Order: sequence, then C-alpha cells, then structure tokens
Amino acid sequence: MHCKPSLASTTLVMLAVLALIAAAGFPSHASAGRPTNSGSAPKTVTVVIRGFKFEPATVTVEAGDTVEWKNDDIVPHTATADGEGQKPTFDSGTIQTGAAWRFVARNKGTYNYTCTLHPNMEGKLIVQ
Repeated sequence: MHCKPSLASTTLVMLAVLALIAAAGFPSHASAGRPTNSGSAPKTVTVVIRGFKFEPATVTVEAGDTVEWKNDDIVPHTATADGEGQKPTFDSGTIQTGAAWRFVARNKGTYNYTCTLHPNMEGKLIVQ
C-alpha cells in the first residue's frame, strides 16, 4: 500500500525543520552583522534622570545596543561624554523634562559623561 503525504503533514514537517534551525542558533538577518560576541539581538537600556542623578550611574551594554536617557526630573539636562579637548563621543543636547534621547553604542570602550548644565551629575557608559 502506497500513501501520498498530505499537504498538512508536509507543512508540519517543514515547520519542525524551521524550528530546529532556529533553535540551533543560526543568526537571523536582523542580528547579522551586529558587532557583538553574544549574537543576541540589540537591546535598549534606559538611564533615568531623576533628582539630579543618572540612574543607574554606570551602565554596561554590548556594542550595537541603544542607551536611552529619559528625563524624569524637574529641569532640563544633558548626557555628554567627556571630550577632553576634543568632540565628545556623544552629546544629547538639552533633554527637556519628560523627553528622552537615544544613542547607539557602536564602539567598545568606557565613556564617562556629565550633564553640561549640572556638572556635578556624572555617569559612566561601558560598551563591551
């Protein structure tokens, strides 16, 4: 007796194969070319500006991740990397109360930053 496979069973086999490929950890097109060792999709990490502080004060991300500074304080602030006589790696400009600014951390390194309007506010971004 010879049976023909049904469309439903063929589809199920194809879906199972695709699930196995995905589970094996092959990179998707979305993460291909991402400059990290982990192979995971880029993520967004939020730094909240509140009470004249960056919270958390130190953030560690992977290259390709996005850092968002969200101003939940009563006055405007900035997030500006220390430039030491040169152009800073990042500079948010003024972030108004209730607004946010995003930066894609592409280059590995440690970046100290301040609020140029309130220099006593300090933070550190570590890009791995």
